[in-house]
Amino acid sequence: MTTPGPTTINDIADLYRILEERPQWKEALRHQLLGPELLAIPQRLDQLLAGIHELRQTVSQLGQTVSQLVETAVEHTRQLVELREIAVEHTRQLAELRETAAEHTRQLAELRETAAEHTRQLADLREIAAEHTRQLADLREIAAEHTRQLTAHTARMNRMESDMSELKGMQADYRPERTCSIIADELQLADPDPLLNAELIRFANRLDLDQATRRSFIRADLVFLAQDQDNAPRYSAVEISWTVGQRDIDRARRNAALIQQATGIPTLAVAAGHRYEERLDWTEVTWVQLTAS
Repeated sequence: MTTPGPTTINDIADLYRILEERPQWKEALRHQLLGPELLAIPQRLDQLLAGIHELRQTVSQLGQTVSQLVETAVEHTRQLVELREIAVEHTRQLAELRETAAEHTRQLAELRETAAEHTRQLADLREIAAEHTRQLADLREIAAEHTRQLTAHTARMNRMESDMSELKGMQADYRPERTCSIIADELQLADPDPLLNAELIRFANRLDLDQATRRSFIRADLVFLAQDQDNAPRYSAVEISWTVGQRDIDRARRNAALIQQATGIPTLAVAAGHRYEERLDWTEVTWVQLTAS
């Protein structure tokens, strides 16, 4: 069985419609607004009317009795006294009935005042609902304006990020020649000789590479040949970035493997930069810290 979703009330018309569609809600709202005392008034009125009806029947019966007593009084003087006493009692009861009627009148006046107060409260509630509707409309306009501003700020940040990426890319293009000796010194390698792109193309021609891998390989940030501490030649495949990420590490590792495959000479995989992201896989890749200039 599907659970119904929440019901949204935007205006008084929605409230009227929902109350017509859900009688149990209408009854519950009536109980909530009127309270047990007001809801009990019709029953009390019915009881009072029933009492009045009974009193009327009693009065009618008493009237019949009076008639009988009057007729009997003609023949029985003794019963006349009794009839007078009954008449006195009737008078007393009539006085009580008048008091009861006055009390009923007072209660009816109070009920009219209560109904008038309820009408005023309903009018106030309608005004409050109208004010809430207006405030909701204002909030929707504010939210729409915030959304527009957020979209504009996001676009501005994206443009700034794109500009920064271009600047960092330009910096990476110039950094290899300036930092080759520094990186070689950090790796304890001597006489570093940076390779030109033409040499990387020759290496790529020896390998069976797909177009995307070939394009990435010959555009490596820095590849140089140097001598290790045993005077043995050793290539280094270096990826340089301001903030080193997993993509830089993976490229360095792949380029080193391809150079070693093409030349047969041991090749180091190196990632160099000013900082690196967390939780990276540094397997077979050496980190070289570059200080900010």
